[in-house]
Amino acid sequence: MKTYLYQTSLIFASILVFSFSSCEKKYFSSSREKDELELSNLRKEIDKMSNQVSCENAAEWKFTAIGAKACGGPTSYVAYSSKIDENSFLKTVSDYTQKQKTFNAKWDVASDCMFLTAPKGVECVSGKPKFVY
Repeated sequence: MKTYLYQTSLIFASILVFSFSSCEKKYFSSSREKDELELSNLRKEIDKMSNQVSCENAAEWKFTAIGAKACGGPTSYVAYSSKIDENSFLKTVSDYTQKQKTFNAKWDVASDCMFLTAPKGVECVSGKPKFVY
């Protein structure tokens, strides 16, 4: 009888541990997916703001660093027209960059540590901004 109780207890304990670890993974997974979706939606908003003006005069275009690699530095650069609400745009870019830093730390994200060279300027090609290096 003692062996039966011991085996039953062991099986019950194993089921509990498995159940809780399974729920924990699911919770963290959906939480990470939620964070990724938030970043993705914010990036789409930035791209929409950036693309709302056609590139006809390169002198009216600027660029800024965006995002945060896990080991430091921006993930890329984004061009924007001086005709848009620059303060709002730059604040959104800053929010995105900060959220990506937080995401990287929270989820222990690894990235390449390659340094990205900043563009020298922007040129207009078929109505779209293109970086000049």
